[in-house]
Parts: sequence; structure tokens; C-alpha cells
Amino acid sequence: MINYLNPALKPFIILLAVTLLFSGCKKDELTVTELGNMAEAKLKEIQTLSADIPCSLQNEVAVQEISTGCSVTYYPVKAADQVQFNKLKKEYFDLLGKQADAMVKQGVMIDPCFESIWVSEQPIRLECKADKVELITSGNISIEEAKILATQSYEEIMAAVNAQTCTSGSEWVSTALIKDKIMKVEFIPYLRTQDYSALKKKVSLYNGLKARIIEAQGPIDFVRNELKVESIDCINGKPVIKLNK
Repeated sequence: MINYLNPALKPFIILLAVTLLFSGCKKDELTVTELGNMAEAKLKEIQTLSADIPCSLQNEVAVQEISTGCSVTYYPVKAADQVQFNKLKKEYFDLLGKQADAMVKQGVMIDPCFESIWVSEQPIRLECKADKVELITSGNISIEEAKILATQSYEEIMAAVNAQTCTSGSEWVSTALIKDKIMKVEFIPYLRTQDYSALKKKVSLYNGLKARIIEAQGPIDFVRNELKVESIDCINGKPVIKLNK
């Protein structure tokens, strides 16, 4: 049998055949578990990047935030590592997004974040301990200092609340401040149509500190909160919360 194929064309024909063969093979999609493991591994890279920073570099360190749903975590990051941190953060969120998409394809319902009480851990300052930079937060600050800072934070919150003015009550909502027992709270109003991120951080700091103080005092006494917000009215130019049982 005579082969009329031009020898110069053989490599190209073989390459075309291989391409067509593999283009017809669909790669298996990653599972929810696999994507979750990859995201966890990426998070560990972020944690490693922010760990064991010598005190000699403390002035070059800034606190960076990673927020996922209702969870917020803060990391000390050297200026020289900022680009790498941003890269890892993006890759981490990309993996979380793909995992969420895979869960939806499986019929899993993903509920949006709902916080009945703002209490996420908040950064306070950077310190040098054992020759390493340590991030002091509302979750690891000493109880003695927590008590002082909680009182200061409460005064700042109430000063901001008392300075609020209104023309109607339709755009106002409420959030809770922990009192002397877990779930025993008081409510404050805030305007949902304005940026309230600074207020949320301050309230989260206060509530986190109060929760730790209550826990340190002994067995936690949970008290069911009987009061509920019925309405928020604008009275004499001030938002006023009406409660009911």
C-alpha cells in the first residue's frame, strides 16, 4: 500500500488528533470537600505569612482583615508581604466562591449572614511579646484591661447614639448591647441607609469585651431577653426605640 501522506505534515496531523482526543474528555469537577480543603490550605498560607514577625519589624506591620460571612479575622502583615497577602486573600475567596457554587449545584441552600448581636473579634493594637509581633484583640486582651476598654467603648457608643438626629423613623433599625448577663441586652438605633461600619466595629468590640468579662466572672448565667423592639419612632428629632414584651 502506497502512503501518499506528505511526511512534513505528519507531526501536525498527530498533534491535531491528540488535541481532538483530549478536547472530547471533560475534566471532572472538583467536589465541595476538595474545594474546602484547598481553601483551608490557602488560609494556612495566610496564617503562616502573618506569623513569627520579629519585633524589629513592628513599625512595618499593618493589621489586615479577612471577612467571610459573619466571621472576621485580622492578621498582622509586613509591608513587604502586602502584595503576597492580597494575592493569597484573592485566591482564598475564589476557592470559597467555587465551593459555594458547587454546594448550590448540589441543592444546598446557603443562608445569608444574619447577626442578632454584633460580637465579632476586633483588633486593638500590636505588641511585642517573646521577640515576636502579637496582635492584641478583644479575644485575647487581659480581663483587667477589657473592663476599662468596655466602659470607654460604651461611653463612645452612647455619645454617637445620642448625637443622632432624624426626620422620620422609617429608615431606622436597632442592634443590641450586652449588659451584665449573656442575652440581657439593651437596644440602640442606627440608620441603615448610611454607612454604619464604624458603629458596628465599636459595638462588636464592646460586646466581645463584655462577653469575655461575664465569662471570666464565673459560671455564665444566661438570661432570656424578654424585651423586643416594637418600633423606632422619630420624636423631637431623635430616634426613639419602643419596646414590648
